[in-house]
Amino acid sequence: MKTKLRQKYKNLRTNLSTETRDNYSRTIFDIIISNFDLKNQNISIFLPIEKFNEIDTWHLIDQIDANFYLPVVKDKELKHIQFKDKTQLKLSSWGIKEPIYGEEVRPEKFDFVIVPLLAYDTIGNRIGYGAGFYDKFLVHCNPSCKFIGVSYFDPETELIDIFPTDIAIHYCVTPNGILAF
Repeated sequence: MKTKLRQKYKNLRTNLSTETRDNYSRTIFDIIISNFDLKNQNISIFLPIEKFNEIDTWHLIDQIDANFYLPVVKDKELKHIQFKDKTQLKLSSWGIKEPIYGEEVRPEKFDFVIVPLLAYDTIGNRIGYGAGFYDKFLVHCNPSCKFIGVSYFDPETELIDIFPTDIAIHYCVTPNGILAF
């Protein structure tokens, strides 16, 4: 089921125009800004992989005065480096802009994690690209940390098959609004 859903949502993303993706991204982050007090918070946020038509997280980074930390894959784990400015970014072999220097922070320090996903269901189960990096990271976050998924699309109505190591999100924000789980 997960393989089919991954392909379905990759195709759906591909079919969105650049203008639609940009409008949806702006709307998603306007909703997040309106519903969460992010000012001066410690936030893990991914940078979009453009070739995968991911949600443009720059719309949040450029609007909020917060401490943003970007994920970097090191030793098969996600580490987080504080983002100061675009000069510290380099394109990785995964096609992701990553910081090449900066202060690393432990998962327990986050107040919010903006979680990438391909699909999710009505109770907060999510499907990513399948490597499990986020699940391994989220399990170590502070219990009060809020996991906010972002998606162009509404949830799958059929529940997603999960593994014991899968970590659900607390919220998902789409262009249509915010869902709490």
